[in-house]
Amino acid sequence: MNPLRKLLVLFRKPQKPTPAPRPDALSSSILKARPDALLSSTLKDIPVEILFHIMDFLPLESAVIFSLSCRQLKEKLGGEYFSRIASSNEHTLALLNLIVLDLPNCVACSACNRLHNMENLLRYCDITYSAESTTRRYDGLRLPACVSEDWGRCSSIVSTLFGSTAVKMALKRAHQNPACTELVTMMSSPSVRMADWEKYVRQYREECRIVEGHLMHRLQSVFISDGGEKHTAFRSYFSPAETICTHIRLSPRSFLDAVGFGVMRCERCPTEYRIDIVYCEGLGWGRFYTRWMDLGSEPEGELWSRHLPPTAETRRRLLRTLLEWRVSVKTDKTAQDEVKVSPKAGELCSAFEGGEDFKFDSLLTPENKAVFLQFRELYCRKDASSGNKN
Repeated sequence: MNPLRKLLVLFRKPQKPTPAPRPDALSSSILKARPDALLSSTLKDIPVEILFHIMDFLPLESAVIFSLSCRQLKEKLGGEYFSRIASSNEHTLALLNLIVLDLPNCVACSACNRLHNMENLLRYCDITYSAESTTRRYDGLRLPACVSEDWGRCSSIVSTLFGSTAVKMALKRAHQNPACTELVTMMSSPSVRMADWEKYVRQYREECRIVEGHLMHRLQSVFISDGGEKHTAFRSYFSPAETICTHIRLSPRSFLDAVGFGVMRCERCPTEYRIDIVYCEGLGWGRFYTRWMDLGSEPEGELWSRHLPPTAETRRRLLRTLLEWRVSVKTDKTAQDEVKVSPKAGELCSAFEGGEDFKFDSLLTPENKAVFLQFRELYCRKDASSGNKN
């Protein structure tokens, strides 16, 4: 494949098949009609040998950008730099990071090593590939490498709806147009979701907002018993869907300590949470769990990764650094954990609730309560039917 054509594959929109290029696509008549940009530049008088010498001093990705700046330069310099960059993932990504500066609706993806368009945000979200997904426009397409990487990094700790690519898109759009809510709406639950968990039924919802340039995420979840359970049944932490963050692992005792103590926070990352157990009239005992996270303010920032478990490469690098005694264990731990965390719980919560004093059971509106009852009735009916067959 021609190196230039191979490079342009990076810009294709994956959901629309690209027709085969026609040999006459750039006919000589069209080329002649284009103005010669080089004629108005002092570069026209520089011998091509000198241009090549200049190119050799540039980073490879900058050399390609220079070659792409006008057609006449491309003709003079040929395809050598395109061939070289097409064989290097590192330089290809560096090139994409330069090009994307002039493409407001795209982000560069390091996992896929190509550009992703914001109009395809759902293609790069976890929920699109789940069993309950209703999105069909991407059926039959290959699973994007960035989604696979999100699964490998357990991004569901943060959200079951979206991953790293959507975070980049939302933050880039927020920098361009802070008032735009299109992308964060796509990253939020349009309505409550339901799930059964042994003797319990769960109702939950996720929501994203841009607040002062930061992407904020809220998870609201309530587990309600089948009516015969006592409130003490909720005193142990039993659902992986209610992971607080990668730094906090609640034992049954520490979980009990957190119940009813208002908004609490992680000391190592911008995460706040609240847990309450109350009796819900007509439903039974319910455990309400709310979590708020700050996912950062920069599209290429590290805060998203800090909310996830460390990668194998990060662990190897840390171990290698410690073994080489370049820093002490204490110093390294400080560097690894250095994240700006609010000194007082309640600041992240206020992005959604308006303050620490809020209704923790706001998820269970009359409409959502009706949905809850319908789901539980259906679930109990299926459970009884399954028991009769056995």
